[in-house]
Amino acid sequence: MKAIVVTPQKPGVDIREIEIQEKGEIRVMTRLSGLCGTDRGIVNGDLDFARPPPGNDYLVLGHETLGEVVEGNDRLRKGDLVVPVVRRGCGECLNCKVGHQDFCETGKFTEIGIRGAHGTMREEFWDSEENLVKVAPSIGEIGVLLEPLSNVVKATRELESIQRRMLWRCEDSTYQCRTAVVLGSGPIGLLFSLTLKTMGFNVIVANRRPPSSVEEEIVKATGSIFINTSSEQLPEMDLLVDTSGHPSAFVPLLQKIRKNGALVLFGTTGKERAEITAEDVTRIVENNVVIMGSVNASKDDFQQGGNLLVTWKEMYGEVMSKFITRKVSVEEAPEVLEHKVPGEIKTVIKWK
Repeated sequence: MKAIVVTPQKPGVDIREIEIQEKGEIRVMTRLSGLCGTDRGIVNGDLDFARPPPGNDYLVLGHETLGEVVEGNDRLRKGDLVVPVVRRGCGECLNCKVGHQDFCETGKFTEIGIRGAHGTMREEFWDSEENLVKVAPSIGEIGVLLEPLSNVVKATRELESIQRRMLWRCEDSTYQCRTAVVLGSGPIGLLFSLTLKTMGFNVIVANRRPPSSVEEEIVKATGSIFINTSSEQLPEMDLLVDTSGHPSAFVPLLQKIRKNGALVLFGTTGKERAEITAEDVTRIVENNVVIMGSVNASKDDFQQGGNLLVTWKEMYGEVMSKFITRKVSVEEAPEVLEHKVPGEIKTVIKWK
């Protein structure tokens, strides 16, 4: 079986024939593998937490996956499109035991293609039904977006839960009087913008540069606004979502978050510092501002994300396909894994 493999903490990526003995009753043929910053961080040897499964000296990459069932059961049948859940629980803490491994308390979880478990950048894999999410055939190739979208669904769900501390909705019970600013216009930023727009927020997508033609088309079609912060000022906001991971992007905006607002931190870089002043702390305290970090997702978040993709495909049609800016063959994968392609939103590897 052909697979894309790495040696964690060592730069480089290889295409190799492998044989893996796996547990699981469902056999899945990989159709598309999405590429993201985590994959590239592992390939470049930058992520210390990446590790192979026990007893292996290599790791099969891949955690953004659209697959097709080849051998199934009564619920997942041959031909069904599926997406695997990335994080697998520790089996010890209560959160993991009830399907919320995204809140694992022991840190002993594994993540396919990242930490302690082989991923799905290969021709096929076996998995358990509990780890697979069936997606509607109508969404087709954009099903590969479900893994990153599940993380966005989880973050917005947690935000709503926290904001029930008071009355945050508007007089008409919606969020139409609230403004959300999303920093970053990559795939996660755009998925946040669509999710928040669907919830009813007035959405601004912000970056330090003009939008690419594809970014502009997606933002315009979905009814949001794009602001280039190098030449325009952002207004006050009720919600600030940072997908960049750069403190220099969101720290100066703390003063623009309105009373009872929230800051959601999603992006990570580990390569920058920015100062939070005593005045910033005072403003956060006096205005009841929430700062929330979010990572990973549960199976329920994947399922809810699948429902959103169906809705968006019906609402926006071919605009959703614009998220996939490039498809490459397996043989071309090492090159695009090492270097981001200019103008890229989502590059995918096409297997069959």
